[in-house]
Amino acid sequence: MSERRDETLLRAAFIVSTGGDWVFRFALPVLVLQLTGSAFLAAFTYALEFVPFVLVGLFSGVVADRVDRRNLMIRCDVCSAAVVGAIGLLCLLDRPPVSAVYVAAFVLACMRPLYFPAFQGFLMERVPAERRPVMNAWVQGSESLLNMLGPIAGISVVAFLGPAAASGVNALSFGLSAVLILLTTASPVTRATTALREAVRGMGPDLLTGFRLLFADPVLRSGTILLTLTNFAVHAVEANLVYVVTEATDQSKFVLGVVVAAQGAGAVAGAAAVPRLLRRYREGTLLSVGMGALALALLTPAVSADVWVLAPAWALAGAATSLIVVGWFTYRQTVIDAEYMGRVVAVNRAVSFTAILPASLLGGWMAAELAPGWLFATAGAVQALAWIATAAGLVGKAGRRDGDAGPGGTGSAGEPKAAVG
Repeated sequence: MSERRDETLLRAAFIVSTGGDWVFRFALPVLVLQLTGSAFLAAFTYALEFVPFVLVGLFSGVVADRVDRRNLMIRCDVCSAAVVGAIGLLCLLDRPPVSAVYVAAFVLACMRPLYFPAFQGFLMERVPAERRPVMNAWVQGSESLLNMLGPIAGISVVAFLGPAAASGVNALSFGLSAVLILLTTASPVTRATTALREAVRGMGPDLLTGFRLLFADPVLRSGTILLTLTNFAVHAVEANLVYVVTEATDQSKFVLGVVVAAQGAGAVAGAAAVPRLLRRYREGTLLSVGMGALALALLTPAVSADVWVLAPAWALAGAATSLIVVGWFTYRQTVIDAEYMGRVVAVNRAVSFTAILPASLLGGWMAAELAPGWLFATAGAVQALAWIATAAGLVGKAGRRDGDAGPGGTGSAGEPKAAVG
């Protein structure tokens, strides 16, 4: 009974925190674009959120596996609320210095590499194995729904109240998320944890364990490389979507909201279908289909970035992303023990997120100096390579059918479940 209660509280905390994030994520690139008029700096604002996943993400996973995950999530939410409040105060200035906005945004972004692996590990602690595909699909669908509604809310807040109000909304969301996590059941006394100040010491062996677990499984190893290519393709476009729509093609902010909302709607539909699909198909089948559909979605706007082309393409991209994310998370949960999930997630993200910063900056240069068509064509070509490699390799065959070994058994490639021997 307590497991279902904790699952409900986790869902509520995720909704509240992610909802506030999307209001602010839309407001900040718009603010920087208004202050500088630079597509390059606006793209850098977007990419800045992902840099800490590479710089501190490796070590954060070890910390998340060593300390009480519930308390770590609460601390991250409280610190995030304070930093977002400081960003809100900066926005009240007549012309806030861009450097100060970047510093505050970077500090805020450093909380997420700690929070995400702790959330994934906490989810595995509190959600039974048979319900994890449903929970993964719900998380992806909810985030996608917020992706759809968030830009619309962001447009309203920026237009009528300004970025400072967006920061206030986000600060309140972090505070409420902390309260919801606090209401979950305290971690079992049988779980070995250390104090936070002790958890940062001697992390080398545990960090190496995270690498070994991730790269020992051939599917996880290949998939991590392919997801790095996918991140390059997707974020080269997403980081510059504000510029492409509002500047390069001279469309309105409302059109930007419609495009991103279409992506959210497609992702919600994809996430809703995934649990049923996973009962019939391997995780690798979903990954292959998702990769191929995403390549098509990125290539189509190379013909025209008009809203009538871009919105349907972005809806397809959203659905494809749901297939990829839920299929990947579900497979990873079948071959990695909960005890080691934090460090494996952190290493996985640190590796795959290395592509985001160069992709964002290269995409900004291409959108401004060449044309949006070149940006979409390049991103689509990279993603097409990732799809071909997925469909032809081990990743496309990953997972299990009825009668195969379940969680705790062997993976689809015949490898034993990853564990520290």
